[in-house]
Amino acid sequence: MTVSATGSTTTSTGLPYLEPQNPNKPVGDSTLDRQDFMTLFITQLQYQDPMKPMDSYEMASQMAQFSNMEATMKVADNMEKLLNYQISQNNLQLLGLIGKGVQAIGDQIGVTSGVAKPTEFALATPADRCFVNVYDAAGHLVDIETLGYQESGLHQFAWDAKNSKGETVADGAYRYEVQATDAAGQQVQVEYRTTGTVTGVEFNSGVATVQVDNHLSMSVGDIITVE
Repeated sequence: MTVSATGSTTTSTGLPYLEPQNPNKPVGDSTLDRQDFMTLFITQLQYQDPMKPMDSYEMASQMAQFSNMEATMKVADNMEKLLNYQISQNNLQLLGLIGKGVQAIGDQIGVTSGVAKPTEFALATPADRCFVNVYDAAGHLVDIETLGYQESGLHQFAWDAKNSKGETVADGAYRYEVQATDAAGQQVQVEYRTTGTVTGVEFNSGVATVQVDNHLSMSVGDIITVE
């Protein structure tokens, strides 16, 4: 018969049983800094055997190790400062994009004052049928544009910023989806572009993004052209 114990365990004296502590369990930090190294070195000098003092060679070796560690840490500090300076300079250069037209990888369309700027998409092969669906920020279908036959390559998509009822849509961020099929009914691969004017730059946790047409957010790494 197997008996499993639940709850707290007691000894024969009725006192609760305490789990023995692991004497080898490490305590404190796992790394040493320059101050810890110097403290250990001074402590070693204080408690050395006066009959067997540390010889000059051993002392010189330990001092050399300390000097190397000090130099390495200074180099690391300087490299971090240099990296932070480079990041700040790159961020300042991004401010020069404000007011300029950019194109980036993406399927967004921004509508400002009832106007959507023309953007582009690329087809890998010719499409026998081509439609463009436009969705609002909530994912609702707003409009469908019929483009018909399209050759392979880059194509411009100029949306009139109106819904299927002919009404001008509200300003904001929209997404477009190209549905393209070839003569055999197979899906054609599509590459999307987002086009607009930079209206702001945002820095969040060291990552820079640009605001386009007041409503779109682009990663700097996705920008492929600047007008």
